[in-house]
Amino acid sequence: MTKLKLKDWIIPTLGVFVVCGAIIVYYLIGNIINYNFNPEQDLVTSPIIDATQEVQKEVTKKPIKPFNNDQVSISKNYYSYEDEEKVQEQSLIQYENIFMPNTGILYSSDSEFDCIATLDGKIVSIKDDDILGTIIEIEHSNNIVSIYESVKDVKVKIGDTIKQGDVIAKSGPNKLTNEKENCLHFETYKDGSLINPEDFYNLDLS
Repeated sequence: MTKLKLKDWIIPTLGVFVVCGAIIVYYLIGNIINYNFNPEQDLVTSPIIDATQEVQKEVTKKPIKPFNNDQVSISKNYYSYEDEEKVQEQSLIQYENIFMPNTGILYSSDSEFDCIATLDGKIVSIKDDDILGTIIEIEHSNNIVSIYESVKDVKVKIGDTIKQGDVIAKSGPNKLTNEKENCLHFETYKDGSLINPEDFYNLDLS
């Protein structure tokens, strides 16, 4: 009789434990699943490495004009042997009854303006000339040289490394024309040959 009663008590009790255990296991598994995947959590959608940074470093700068003043204009254009005769006549420089083809562009303004670096480069020469005034020569990559003539208040020295847009001098007088006191005669060379600065600004340096 005692054995029967014990058996009748143990079997239901074990059943209760099994059911409770199953519930606990189900609850734990559910928590693990919810922890590993929560649709409301913020997801990382952007790349860990910003590839655009490397792309920007590889982009080569285009040349800019040697000034950033809207009041500056062209007084004398570059002389090109391919231009029409009338255009060539306007690109000649007269000095003491001598006519010479303009090897650059003469810029001028009614007021003083900054002369800035057309590209990154290195100052290789600074000298004074009785006619052209102070002359600054800059070497750039891709076998490019830019020359600034008729400037004053030079801000750089030989050997300086400069960045595009850096102010290197102020506009000055030009004895070749005597038009205005604020001038810049700008010459550009590629692979040792003169090129029209207007063409130089559009060079593909990639």
